Amino acid sequence: MQELSVNIRRIALLVLWGFVLVSLLLGYWQIGRAAALRADPYNEQAQQREKIIKPGRILTADGEVVLGAEKDGGEWVRTYPGGAVYCHLTGYDRKTGLQKSLREALLGVGAYEDWWRTVRYGAAGLDVELTINSGAQKLATRLMRGKRGAVVALEPSNGAILVMVSAPSYDAGGVLDDKFTYEMFRNDPNSPELNRATQGLYPPGSVFKIFTAAVGLDAGLAAPDTVFTCGGVERIAGSLVKCRKLSGHGRLTLSRALADSCNVVFAKLAEQIGVARFRDYVKKFHLLDSSDIPLPGAQGRMADFSAYKGEMALVEAGFGQGATLLTPLAMARLAATIANGGNVVQPHLVARIAGRDGGVVREYTGRSLGQAISAETARQVAGMMQEAVEKGTAGSVDLGGYRIAAKTGSAQNPHGEPHAWMVAFAPVPAPRVVVAVVVENGGAGGSVAGPIAREVLKALLNE
Repeated sequence: MQELSVNIRRIALLVLWGFVLVSLLLGYWQIGRAAALRADPYNEQAQQREKIIKPGRILTADGEVVLGAEKDGGEWVRTYPGGAVYCHLTGYDRKTGLQKSLREALLGVGAYEDWWRTVRYGAAGLDVELTINSGAQKLATRLMRGKRGAVVALEPSNGAILVMVSAPSYDAGGVLDDKFTYEMFRNDPNSPELNRATQGLYPPGSVFKIFTAAVGLDAGLAAPDTVFTCGGVERIAGSLVKCRKLSGHGRLTLSRALADSCNVVFAKLAEQIGVARFRDYVKKFHLLDSSDIPLPGAQGRMADFSAYKGEMALVEAGFGQGATLLTPLAMARLAATIANGGNVVQPHLVARIAGRDGGVVREYTGRSLGQAISAETARQVAGMMQEAVEKGTAGSVDLGGYRIAAKTGSAQNPHGEPHAWMVAFAPVPAPRVVVAVVVENGGAGGSVAGPIAREVLKALLNE
């Protein structure tokens, strides 16, 4: 009889714990996960509810609406007042661009659900304010018309993205007009849907010499006035390196080598740096990291320097060729690191999320990723880049009234003419703007990408 009582108690405890477990699970799904389930795009009820929610807008930093909404037959549909200027930011439907990544905020659901706000203002989403400067964004879009490539501008101190343009662009409001238009868009050989600023991987060419110079200086292997020799064509670590000046520069300082874009000097410096140190600084600069912004992005790539012919790959990387591939946003962040005294700041595109009453729900600021190089090294590299503008290949970005640091690049690629690059920041020594420009198959960076960078710099500096 005693044994029977023990068994009954065990069964009762088992039933009790089962009841508790079921209650906890129900509570988790019905209370803890309720908002997420209501917001799930695969929830049919959520899909129906979304049609009556007045969606939030996306605005630039200066208040221009780039994504709006209007009623059509009882349902809210999106409008694109900026057209092609902001297409790679807004996307063209709820499954693309910021409309996809910021869906919960724009609809006021999920993590942004607030029953009291709904009672006061009705079913409405939140507004998203970007860091984008509308005037400079429009200017960059116009300057890139008829080209393929990208323009990115940052505020170096906090990583705020001021301009993000990918070319070719497209009419965000017209893509889904009919099936034929959509199919033409998706199959366009120029890939207008691709956001080249964050997804385009390009050999950086000579603009990458900024990185090699910074590493060499920071590691104590060279100084701006260290003298090297360039024979025009030299074999370095088994790799045949050709300078842009085939007759050779002869004896020249590291600073002069950057200003006149000497491949041989930077190949030699990369060899001195060595594989282990080179890799270490790639990590310190967060060079291969994808962008931490709510848009699709690509990670940078480099050769596996430990593999066969690793030293050859290293010297090629020293002047931005070989297997090195980086996005325009990554190159803008590299230049911003120099402009910001060696401190790496993570770029951000969203400034704040706010309700229709103007109350801020969430605010974003720059996030430091750590010190890549010393402030003194950054100051020296900035001075060398300034020499490139005043006495070297980057003179096309000169604005006269500002001290500008810049570097050109003409990156060889196996699919046609070289890509034209320019990265620049100003004013030295207290930079407020960084610009990176790449024009696919543009040829010379100074003559093709330089004027674009200059005009964008000018517009932002004169704000």
